[in-house]
Amino acid sequence: EKRLSRGISHASSTIVSLARSHVSSNGSSSEHLLEMPICTFQLPDLTVYSEDFRSFIERDLIEQSMLVALEQAGRLNWWVTVDPSCQRLLPLATTGDGNCLLHAASLGMWGFHDRDLMLRKSLYTLMDKGVEREALRRRWRWQQTQQNKESGLVYTEEEWQKEWDELIKLASSEPRVHYSTNGGSCSGVESSEEPVYESLEEFHVFVLAHVLKRPIVVVADTMLRDSGGEAFAPIPFGGIYLPLEVPANKCHRSPLVLAYDQAHFSALVSMEHKENTKDQAVIPLTDSEHKLLPVHFAVDPGKEWQWGKDDSDNVKLASVTLSLEAKLHLLHSYMNVRWITLPCDMQ
Repeated sequence: EKRLSRGISHASSTIVSLARSHVSSNGSSSEHLLEMPICTFQLPDLTVYSEDFRSFIERDLIEQSMLVALEQAGRLNWWVTVDPSCQRLLPLATTGDGNCLLHAASLGMWGFHDRDLMLRKSLYTLMDKGVEREALRRRWRWQQTQQNKESGLVYTEEEWQKEWDELIKLASSEPRVHYSTNGGSCSGVESSEEPVYESLEEFHVFVLAHVLKRPIVVVADTMLRDSGGEAFAPIPFGGIYLPLEVPANKCHRSPLVLAYDQAHFSALVSMEHKENTKDQAVIPLTDSEHKLLPVHFAVDPGKEWQWGKDDSDNVKLASVTLSLEAKLHLLHSYMNVRWITLPCDMQ
């Protein structure tokens, strides 16, 4: 089977190098928030080519197994059947070296991987030294506390500190191990040895939204399934991540859209169409059953919150828990949201 020997962002080293320089030169002098050009990468119209050549290109550019898995699970592109004017979104092939979250974000904006670790370094700096780090930590601890309650876990203060330190350590740009790619599963890697980084968690997606000053929507299944299709573990990544510690008027209102499947992130992008038969690419903020996607880390209980005491007080819990109306208000504040009318048989 013929395949391209160079991955999507290896197509022209000179072009990619110039693009990276342009992005880096637009960085601010601040310690972590990058004043980068806000873009959204779009695939060229591949329908103009013959079927054989198009299939050949798509095998190299598109993460086919992820596309099939998420479409069959009813998580991706279900909206095309609801509103035919909506475009399909396609997951871009992304290197699986532990840095796939940042690779996917970079591909989704500029069309090249985060090989120089610019995004990862910015993510780490914000978590370690950013002025928002304490508020971000409270949001993380609040959400983690609610999850712990469901499973009956109670952390000591020492355990909370250890968990937080581990989250920061995971974001480091220092490689974990080195491996030979001759027998590896990663595509698009040309050297005989490449670094591997620690895999990131859903909180890192939330922090990345602050680095980019841009909402992020992750499309993912809700349950991990065995070979027989039986669900055995939840997948927490799917949902909406808003840069809530950045004023909405300083944020880009078009979300970055990522896909997550089999412990791997990819950018979800649309394809150009020469005929303007489709509206601009959109992403639903609900699932296929029209339930609002989770809005992650939306609650900051505040500096005065007494952990271990107030989170057992139903009155105080109710005072900080967000209603559906409050969540919708946040979505409208940070994104351009449009309501659509559903056919009667879908409501």
